[in-house]
Amino acid sequence: MIKKASVFLCVVVLVTSCSRFSKKNIKQGVITYDITYDSVLLKQTDARLLPSELTVKFNNNCTLNTIDALSGAVSISIINNPLKQQFSTLLKVFNKKLYHTENFSDGKYPALYSRIPQVRIIESSESCKFLNYNCIKAMGYFANTPDVHFEIVYTKEIDIQNPNINTPFEMVDGVLLKFHLRINSMEMFLSARSVEHKKVPMSTFDIPDGYAAVDFKTITDLIYMLQQ
Repeated sequence: MIKKASVFLCVVVLVTSCSRFSKKNIKQGVITYDITYDSVLLKQTDARLLPSELTVKFNNNCTLNTIDALSGAVSISIINNPLKQQFSTLLKVFNKKLYHTENFSDGKYPALYSRIPQVRIIESSESCKFLNYNCIKAMGYFANTPDVHFEIVYTKEIDIQNPNINTPFEMVDGVLLKFHLRINSMEMFLSARSVEHKKVPMSTFDIPDGYAAVDFKTITDLIYMLQQ
């Protein structure tokens, strides 16, 4: 059951409204995404074991992306901290808590993304509205399946610099609001449900107490095993 619940661990993840504030160009807040799956997967897997939501907290260009399963018993987070030029992958499986930190200059993806194919973008001048943001609509495909395209919607009206750095979507110059992931044979569809302007303390982007440091291979292998 843990293995099925943990297929979400390759999401990546990547990215902001409050009626009292302008929604445009806010510098801190929370984005919440719905995660849905194709009908083939849902016929094979109990939907209750699959994660249904991704949250992204951000402030001062730092981000914390988190997905939970089994009511939080299994979770993975990525902290991206350009102020320190570092990113960290955090993995929790019940009471086991591990993390690994890399410098931007090391040229690696976080363990979460290390086995996801690079995403290529077919640029477009087509514009659209999404959650009242002015957005750009493009098509993308994974480098290993160039004939299978999917829709991407992103905006430059949320103030995060290089929001997709260290992810398979790093070629996209804007905050993703709608995108697609394939984890092994699993299709995942992510669509932003809300963008909230709220205070996010900078301590959010520190490693929480109780997490033990491990090397890159260890955390990558654990995440890979949970995807099987």
